[in-house]
Amino acid sequence: MGKRIVIIGGVAAGPKAACRTMRLQPDAQVTVIDQDSLISYGGCGIPYYVSGDVADEKALRSTSFHMLRDEAFFAKAKGVKTLTSTRATAIDRKNKKVEILDLKTGTKGDIAYDTLMLATGSQPVILPIPGSTADGVFTVNDLHKAIAIKDSVA
Repeated sequence: MGKRIVIIGGVAAGPKAACRTMRLQPDAQVTVIDQDSLISYGGCGIPYYVSGDVADEKALRSTSFHMLRDEAFFAKAKGVKTLTSTRATAIDRKNKKVEILDLKTGTKGDIAYDTLMLATGSQPVILPIPGSTADGVFTVNDLHKAIAIKDSVA
């Protein structure tokens, strides 16, 4: 049995690191945790999706062979376990465990690791100015917000 590798963050860096790890260490047990339901998409493509140059958001989450990069894809094609809609709530560095919360069921648990990677991305800074929370003002840091912008414009 190989190393237990846990990666918190499933948008870009996390899945890339998970797949590379599996290529280099095929006996590793790699788990990716992300609080969102949509994972492994090209965030840089969001402006192209909102503008209409990319017609379907699934195109940002698909391989060049049009396979949707979701939990089933990572399990079957890459040998990587993914936990979507799951929030990492705490890291116990002493005991090498990540505490998790399933956002759909409310179930709490933990996952042991030998190696932990944080690939959580960033959060937009909302300026403290009048109108920053008005209708039609958006911040974009995930695909759900891009879909909301496109729906609002339509």
